[in-house]
Amino acid sequence: MKYLINIFFLTCMISCASNPEKSKSNKYLSAKDNDALEKIIDKDVYKSADLYPIPIIVQKSPTKVYELPPPNQFFSSDNKNEVRLHRLGEIRWIYLSLEPSKAWPMLQEYIVINDKFNLGEADPGSGEVSTKTFKRNGVDNKFLFRVERGLQRESSEIFISHLILKDNSWIKSSNESEYVTEVSTDFLEGISAMGAISGTSLIALNLNAKDKTEVFVDEEGQSKIRVMVSFARAWTATQRSLKIAKFNVTDFDRDSGFFFVDIKSSEGFFRSSKLNLKVLVEKISENESIISVVMEEMDLELSKEIISQINQVLS
Repeated sequence: MKYLINIFFLTCMISCASNPEKSKSNKYLSAKDNDALEKIIDKDVYKSADLYPIPIIVQKSPTKVYELPPPNQFFSSDNKNEVRLHRLGEIRWIYLSLEPSKAWPMLQEYIVINDKFNLGEADPGSGEVSTKTFKRNGVDNKFLFRVERGLQRESSEIFISHLILKDNSWIKSSNESEYVTEVSTDFLEGISAMGAISGTSLIALNLNAKDKTEVFVDEEGQSKIRVMVSFARAWTATQRSLKIAKFNVTDFDRDSGFFFVDIKSSEGFFRSSKLNLKVLVEKISENESIISVVMEEMDLELSKEIISQINQVLS
């Protein structure tokens, strides 16, 4: 009996192997085409009512063409070892082509190694460092240094203030200009003698993030520069930028904030042979100014190009 069962299974396997169409997995090989749907239901399907129609949605093309805005312009200081002393009225500051987080430890090191002063308080949040109180002409004195980010990227400005104690309050000294000049010059020489600095202060990294210049577009589409400095500094910086960018300044009116500029087509990107326009510096607040271009017939593209040229030198 067992012998007969084995023969039966062997016969089935041989038959499946010899005729693959009989395999369950290959039944599709013997399938035949059915009649058309119209013949089966005896009806023209194209004239039948669609009980579940797909709604037709008409998508209108957008009327406004969207363009990706250009990236913000960033410019770095050219000379990585540059140190300068600036003066504007009673304001004095040292310019360094280093980030504030690198200038911060340099400032403190200078005060520590200087035999005239002792290091007082240091606040990396505000960027202020003061010396300890010392006597001069029978009055308590101290110097206050404030580290800020410069107009240019990767640059710092260290402002120097001479304070005296009067009626239990620290006020700026107004009659010791020569002494302040002497201290500022010594500070400039001491910082310059330190050479290149590669280290940075982690606690003063927040000082690097405070931009002083920003190019923006107003509601009318005109490009302008916001400068987070006083009007006097913004005026001087704009004057310097126009000179370096080789704009022909024919006249200026500081009271109204205007530079009168004559532009010729030989300067490159300008389309007109000669244009008379004005660069305006406006005071917004004590430490904020706006630089813009004024023309009789405003050309937004031309205004944008001029602002870009000024900002490239300014920042």
